[in-house]
Amino acid sequence: MAAQPYDSGTELGEGDYTNAPENTGDNLTQAAYYRIRAMILDGELAIGGQVSVVGLATLFGMSRSPVRSAVERLISERLVRKTAGGAAVAAPSRHDLLDALIVRAPLEGLAARLAAPHVDDIALQRLTDIHGRFSAAVDAGDPAMARRADLEFHQTIQNLSANACLVDSLERVQTQVILAAYSTAWNSSKRPAALEHARILDALTQQDAETAEHVAVRHIQNLTSRVLDEWKRSDAL
Repeated sequence: MAAQPYDSGTELGEGDYTNAPENTGDNLTQAAYYRIRAMILDGELAIGGQVSVVGLATLFGMSRSPVRSAVERLISERLVRKTAGGAAVAAPSRHDLLDALIVRAPLEGLAARLAAPHVDDIALQRLTDIHGRFSAAVDAGDPAMARRADLEFHQTIQNLSANACLVDSLERVQTQVILAAYSTAWNSSKRPAALEHARILDALTQQDAETAEHVAVRHIQNLTSRVLDEWKRSDAL
């Protein structure tokens, strides 16, 4: 029996980072988690900014319990850190970012390889639309929109991999990498990234698993090089 694309519950829609359910219990925690993560990635909760359980619970119309659980999950994923007064959006260290990039490169390659056989007309149209939004955001100099489309592009591919373990592993490193990369290397890295996304999309269009893996790995390796170059420039100032 052929593997089916994995539905992580995090399929992304335009203007949002997830279609996570908003019912009760665990689903409320999941919904709170994705909403807080979206606020971080959009810059609504800035790096170093306070993450208030009380304030977010009021904003979301939820009790404090699911919001507190969501914040604890974000702390475990190192997107949020504990402070004396509660919690704040974490600023990933250079060491943490490089560690995450090293792990992410082969995982993204594997996701692209496994996704290639599952790229049907519907998936191809979705990826094409996302890529178009990413390119438009880069041209417009809109980092929040580019960040959203960047994450959506990669998460769509990982969900197409039909491998739940891989999806879970990537989800832990993707958000941290994207947040840190956009805070340190926006000016230098996004136009090349758009070209690299186009190469990944082309390989997936051809259902060429080997090439898709290669260009996906190179994409993250190139991102690593661009981030390192940006650090060198900033240190020289």
